[in-house]
Amino acid sequence: MKRFAALLLLCVATTAQAAVYRWIDAYGEVQYGDKPPTGVAVEEVELPELSTYAPPPAADPAYTSPAGEGEFAPAEGKVKRYRRLLITQPTDGQTIRSDDGLINVAVDLRPALQEVAGHRLIAVVDGRRIPGGGSRIPVRVPRGSHRLQVAVIDVDGRVVARSRRISFDMRPKTRLPIPAELGGIEGLAPAPAPLPSN
Repeated sequence: MKRFAALLLLCVATTAQAAVYRWIDAYGEVQYGDKPPTGVAVEEVELPELSTYAPPPAADPAYTSPAGEGEFAPAEGKVKRYRRLLITQPTDGQTIRSDDGLINVAVDLRPALQEVAGHRLIAVVDGRRIPGGGSRIPVRVPRGSHRLQVAVIDVDGRVVARSRRISFDMRPKTRLPIPAELGGIEGLAPAPAPLPSN
């Protein structure tokens, strides 16, 4: 019953400051409402003021550069906060075929890299940091599965923004021929015979 009364008070509190009354019904239960029955002792209930919430002011989308001053400080002294850092190449779970193991990691970075503030783009491949350029980072990896994440770091090496971690596989582009003497092993095909010379 108390829960019902509290709920009723809450509902009544949301209406436009109508009067609320309290009375006891024929069963001895306390009732609340804005239209009391006739012939019953009624008392008006004084409701507390409606509680309101004022959110704190929105944070400034820019923050002061960690560099603070010097050659890396932008003219206005502010650095824009990165809203997006997404690896666009390779994609998560992609198998890349390359004989030299070289790939160009491409990113979608918004706003663009703020080099004037001393920011640099790096790739972290299997826990190893690899420095990069504006929107592409050349990375050489051996065959196998790898984990990749990209980050923006400031002049002190602190991470300013980072991407989601993805994984990819590196596989050779061409297959080496299998020598004829290994052709007897099940599952291996021998190398094609050389063409006769004229």
